[in-house]
Amino acid sequence: MTSQADTHPVSHPGAEVEPQLLKVPEISIEAAETDISEYDSSSECETNSTTSSIESDSDASEKLVKVVNHTVAADVEPKSTSTTATVQPEQAQPEKVAKSDEDIDVAYDGKRPPRPRSVADICEDILGVLARYRLTHQSETSKVWGAKAKFLAQVERCVVRAEPVLMSLPAFPFKSPNKKTKVLGTLPDKGEEVALSHLEGLCLAIKDVYEPGANLFIVSDGLMYSDILGISDLEVWRYGQALRKMARDHGCDHVKFLRLRNLLGTEGPTEPITEEEYLRDAPQFRNDLLAQYLPKNFDVDAQIAKDASTTLTYRGYIKFLETDLATQGEWETKTQMKKQCEAVAKKMIVRGKAFATSIAKNLTEHVRLSIHPSTEQNKLSMSIIPQIGRSVTPWHGALIRAVDGSITMGHASSVPALTHDLIFDKEGRPSYFRERSDLFNWPGMDVDFNYLYPTGIIITPRDPKTTYSFQNVHMQKVRALSEACSPVVLRGFTDTTDEQTFEAKAHECGTVQPWTFGIRQSVKDAMNPDPKASTVTSTEAMPMHYDGFFFLKKEIDPADGVEKLVSKVPRFQYFTAITPSPPGDGMTLFASSQLFFQHLPAPYTLGELEKLKWDCKHSSNWNNHLQDLPLVTPHPANAKPCVRWHEPWYQWMTNFSTNEIRISNGGQHYKDLVREMLYDRRVCLYFNFKQADILVADNISMMHTRSAFTPGTGRELWRIHIN
Repeated sequence: MTSQADTHPVSHPGAEVEPQLLKVPEISIEAAETDISEYDSSSECETNSTTSSIESDSDASEKLVKVVNHTVAADVEPKSTSTTATVQPEQAQPEKVAKSDEDIDVAYDGKRPPRPRSVADICEDILGVLARYRLTHQSETSKVWGAKAKFLAQVERCVVRAEPVLMSLPAFPFKSPNKKTKVLGTLPDKGEEVALSHLEGLCLAIKDVYEPGANLFIVSDGLMYSDILGISDLEVWRYGQALRKMARDHGCDHVKFLRLRNLLGTEGPTEPITEEEYLRDAPQFRNDLLAQYLPKNFDVDAQIAKDASTTLTYRGYIKFLETDLATQGEWETKTQMKKQCEAVAKKMIVRGKAFATSIAKNLTEHVRLSIHPSTEQNKLSMSIIPQIGRSVTPWHGALIRAVDGSITMGHASSVPALTHDLIFDKEGRPSYFRERSDLFNWPGMDVDFNYLYPTGIIITPRDPKTTYSFQNVHMQKVRALSEACSPVVLRGFTDTTDEQTFEAKAHECGTVQPWTFGIRQSVKDAMNPDPKASTVTSTEAMPMHYDGFFFLKKEIDPADGVEKLVSKVPRFQYFTAITPSPPGDGMTLFASSQLFFQHLPAPYTLGELEKLKWDCKHSSNWNNHLQDLPLVTPHPANAKPCVRWHEPWYQWMTNFSTNEIRISNGGQHYKDLVREMLYDRRVCLYFNFKQADILVADNISMMHTRSAFTPGTGRELWRIHIN
């Protein structure tokens, strides 16, 4: 049987389909206009579309067979296999007539795999991923996404060729000139690290629904503005090089980089280039781009006066320049400072116009991303950091972590020293601010606490040459950190795979919850083909779930006095990795309830989901039917809302037990919403155990699953449940 780990985090195979290549519109550049920004995507370019066709060949046909067969399981009747995707403006699309939830639920019985997705289906799935990252997605549901038709055409081109989706983002210029109050230094810090991980997550989210995936190109505009903001070309170079190294070090393989010379079509030294070559050519590239792409007779004053978008850009520039330039000069009056900011802002409008035009004319195949709110007629506006509150870029502020992992951004000087600690990186440079807590105080151990993206904390000895015994770890602090930001991983400690130590530390963490087999389970492939066996001890992928769901006890319901089966759910999972899987194989996924609700798309609300109940029919020999289970419950320690769910698991997906899930008091479309959010890369940590890792996860606030792993790899974890 084909495993489920090839598409969605756990893959869903589909049958073959005869490929039919689409003819899709070419995109041509008609005009460019500025949009609100800082000096990172400065001027945005508007484009119009004209229709033509592209020719296909046999290679494209062969690739397309693979792409169309890369399917994702659905809880509804599969979509049409038509391969025609008509590109029309969003507002002109006819209203879709869908079956009722009841019809859909009856039509799809789960005994057969869904029919393979068409090219149109794949493109819509990719657009769905992009839509989840929109700035407007959570708050402005009525706003028309004008760029959708354009993006659909660009995405279709990639899909029919079975090639990665291309995206471009003008951003990451250099750190603010105001190093005194706004930022922590001249080089990328934790803010840029999180931003790169977030962008890599977007690419991987597309790969989850489309096997060729996506590549995102960062087009730095630093050289366009550095000289007028008092930043040297050398500082721009060092920032850019450090950013590239950061992307490599953190596995952001789908995040690529372009330079100004890539937009000029001029020949020059090939990558990697040297600092000497960069500094020699930078002024010429800047001048050439202005000469080649700035429209003739461009009148910046007239543009500001007549174009609303440019007016917003101009005002935005003035606002941030008041703080960026605050440390660069002395002005006798505020009026003098304002005039200086206005003059600089106009220069930036001119530079930005040329830069935006160059991107629009050279990157026509790219889905255009932007870091700023906009009309979204030709781009997607997104936040590059999953932050709470006002969106601030990492080159205009400092990252601030709460104990629970939530992120805010702000000016460095605004962070209170009484409540937050400044955290330094391995090179001794200031990196970010962290909320002060005794949970980070481990006497006798010099350790680092690094937050994972998007959730979790990994704890390691600060000096790799130093080792600490797991016997000396304060398990109550590990437990408390796990309640705040799960999972908590201990890496680089000794004695973690010693059976006696492992069990003793479980008792220090809390009350151990025994099972019929004892307190410790060896989670590995039991090589048991019995259909009544558990997927836990197989190499198959598992459904998203929480532990203890099927650990049932009979209890009297105080509300009606009726005896019922009740799940005895443990508070924590506690693991050690005896033999981990190779990287990317047998991954453990942890979905955070906190992030689930933070990223919940409008029009859905927490209040709406709190009212929902669901039923589960399990195919095992006891054949129990659990009814009226709440989708959302309060956490027993902090009362925060927690998702309680068991992913539907159909007969075609497994050789073992199946689960039929149904919303008992609402539409069945909620099942798709829950599944999409739990696997969302902004919500779910895709984690690979390493040898001797200890992991503690809150089994109430987190949902989890495991992707399939290769038979014979010997993957083995020890697990204990704790209350």
